[in-house]
Amino acid sequence: MVAALLAALVTAGLGRGGVALSRAVAADAPGVERPAAAAAKAGVAIADLNAVRLTMRKSRGRTLLVHFWASWCLPCLQELPVINRFAQDMKAKGVDVLSLSLDNPDAVNRVEKLLSETAPALTPTIVKVDDADAFITAFDARWEGSIPALFAYDGQGRLRARHIGEATRRELDRLVADASNAAKAK
Repeated sequence: MVAALLAALVTAGLGRGGVALSRAVAADAPGVERPAAAAAKAGVAIADLNAVRLTMRKSRGRTLLVHFWASWCLPCLQELPVINRFAQDMKAKGVDVLSLSLDNPDAVNRVEKLLSETAPALTPTIVKVDDADAFITAFDARWEGSIPALFAYDGQGRLRARHIGEATRRELDRLVADASNAAKAK
């Protein structure tokens, strides 16, 4: 559960900063989940790993950047406007950005307010994490769970590049180029 995930977070000194998501989260730790109706009213979707995978499949044929962040992560907050502008600029160029909050599902109002004020082009989605290890591995077995984190997938859904820590526009462009170039080389 996300509450357990939040309880297990540890500040990490990674590059330009970020926080780490623990692989050793107890599955039965207590947590508060927002009822689906309340989340819908707030305009924020709550998705589990399967729902995220289905959403990712909808981007086949396009480059996809999956972005993980949280409202309690300062580097994530500093990065949001950059990711927002990037998502707006790249939509017409065949690049989708799936932005996923790792906030607790009871934070729907905070996430909605934050996105509406600083990053309205990003997907208002909170991920419900039941098994942190499986979740982390589903995106990249080498990822240790630090956020902010970005994963670039080619049009076939293959992971081609990653960036852990706060990203600049130049780094976002590089991720997309790396995903595109790797796909062309195959």
